[in-house]
Amino acid sequence: MKTAFLCDSTLQVSEEFTKNYPLTIIPLEVRLDNRVYEDNVTIKSEQFYEYIKKGMKPSTSQPSVGKVLEVLNTLKEKDYKRVVIFSISEKLSGTFSSFTQAKALIKDLEIKIIDTKQVARIAGRAIEKIIKDFSNNLISYNNIEEEYNKLLKKQNVLVTVETMDFLYAGGRLGKTQFILSNMLNILPIITIKDGALLVSGKQRGIKKVIKKMCEEIKEKNPQSLIIFHTNNNDLLEKTQNIIKEILGEIKTEIITVSPVIGAHAGPRAIAIGYLEYED
Repeated sequence: MKTAFLCDSTLQVSEEFTKNYPLTIIPLEVRLDNRVYEDNVTIKSEQFYEYIKKGMKPSTSQPSVGKVLEVLNTLKEKDYKRVVIFSISEKLSGTFSSFTQAKALIKDLEIKIIDTKQVARIAGRAIEKIIKDFSNNLISYNNIEEEYNKLLKKQNVLVTVETMDFLYAGGRLGKTQFILSNMLNILPIITIKDGALLVSGKQRGIKKVIKKMCEEIKEKNPQSLIIFHTNNNDLLEKTQNIIKEILGEIKTEIITVSPVIGAHAGPRAIAIGYLEYED
């Protein structure tokens, strides 16, 4: 049975991958000064970070149900009978709800919606592996969600931000944490647990917090890493140097965070994702 895949733009599946596999990406939206852009379509990361460095205040929104329906109907017209949808964590965005509502409105199309319980390229890498394995008949349609959840247990991401304003403005950081961080330069280590953001530790100063993140990741015996940055070369270089010091030579992918995710993380964020499996 002909099967298509769908995911949202925040999961950062590579554009090259979509050229070779039946995967469609639905963009979320980011608003800057009353102008609406499509995530990584009508605005790219580099341009977005230049805008917010100039003081523009971003906001974001999930894809409309109508947009999702439009894509699903197009897949039907191409004779796809089944669609597997991967969504950014339901606890972090209303995107999962848009997918669910669209599913209820369409007929004659079997749809499986998977809450990735993750965000950004750390989920994107797992999605690419799942789609490749399915295309090579290594996993069945009925086992796709089970296989994704197995990978989920073997990967995660640690995040820190030097500027708390964006997390605070988006309601993802409490007032007390915001004040303490600004006054004392105490930076959080943020991870994702059960699909939600969790402050798992704190350190004073950016170098100490990145070093702590690397020490925690080393304990996981990672096979590869992903560095997520917000178009900040200074912070990226610091992170690369500390990774080399603590983890040595390790396969590493470098990704600029998409505009929608960057709208919440801000321009002074760095994250390290780790995979405990070969993909």
